[in-house]
Amino acid sequence: MGQAAVTRNGAQTAADAAALAAARENRDDVQEAFLAALKGDDVTALARLLESASLDDLAACGAASDYADANDARVDDCVPLDGKPGYTVTVMTNGTVGSSVIDSTKDTHAMATATAVVEPRCSLGAKDGDLLRFTCDGGPLEVDPKAGDFTLDLSDFFTVHLAK
Repeated sequence: MGQAAVTRNGAQTAADAAALAAARENRDDVQEAFLAALKGDDVTALARLLESASLDDLAACGAASDYADANDARVDDCVPLDGKPGYTVTVMTNGTVGSSVIDSTKDTHAMATATAVVEPRCSLGAKDGDLLRFTCDGGPLEVDPKAGDFTLDLSDFFTVHLAK
């Protein structure tokens, strides 16, 4: 029983990591478009990007596979969510439960599923010259994308987390 629980926990860890990796890749894929919209004062594009991250499922599911591999598992399924950015990922452990008093467990792999989402943390506020104001869940955020020391950190604008 203990071996099965350990294997199942390992599968869930791999599924969680893989789903989070897919969602984070989805978020990070908009980096260039988000930066271009900021620097180009394209508030329509900014609003659109804040509502939906990337649609590059191949890159996102590739990231999921990398994280599953790092956790001794393989992706069985990687599906984008309907209606919002995120992924549901199902993994299977590479290892089996192993030998136990129950004969069939020696060839049994554990499977687990996790869902991670990308959600905007901010909404676009007023523009004042080069300064763009956002209202974020952490409070107000002011961005001057034309400032020489400006660095875009998408985690200021989006949160990536496991779905409940």
